[in-house]
Amino acid sequence: MKVETVKPIVCAALLLAVLAHPAVSVIEDGSIYEDYVDIGEVPPVEVYQGSSKTFSISATNHGNLCYGGVILKYTRDLPEGITIAPVESQTIDIGETATYEVTIYAGENTSPGTYNIGIADNAANDPNTWYFVEVSVLTPPPPPTPVPTEKVTPVAGGIPTRPAEAALETEGTRLTESVLFWLVVILGALLGIGAFMRYRGI
Repeated sequence: MKVETVKPIVCAALLLAVLAHPAVSVIEDGSIYEDYVDIGEVPPVEVYQGSSKTFSISATNHGNLCYGGVILKYTRDLPEGITIAPVESQTIDIGETATYEVTIYAGENTSPGTYNIGIADNAANDPNTWYFVEVSVLTPPPPPTPVPTEKVTPVAGGIPTRPAEAALETEGTRLTESVLFWLVVILGALLGIGAFMRYRGI
């Protein structure tokens, strides 16, 4: 038989033995039951007013009993405005670790500050040692200030030119008009001379 199959069977047998004989503390080989589920260390938790925060808590079975239906419990005198959602129960076998996802909620009117919240497991016959998690309730940050946008007025009638370029264009236009004027004058003079010479018979 594989080890994976044997382990759940042993775990179930131990649970049945404890339920049938809760006062039994010695198994057949003479070893003593050690009831010991340890809650792991949890770093400080920060939550804003009117919001929730989810964090992980681990529970390790250091004893030689298999525990079923293990959940987490909290101190009854939770700070006003703070609530904690219940977690799903788990079976923690000998030497194994279970991880719980805990969601804590701080109401909008919860006073800002740091609170120590006690957490323990509900494993039967376990010392249920309380561990305290540091929870800080913070005021939400102010909304970001909108950045003003610069309004650009569209320019009608093509692409604007630089002053120097405009001056060059004006200068070129004047030069062209002057050349055309003198060409007309010279052409008129030549036509006049030609007509005069024909008239004189030259």
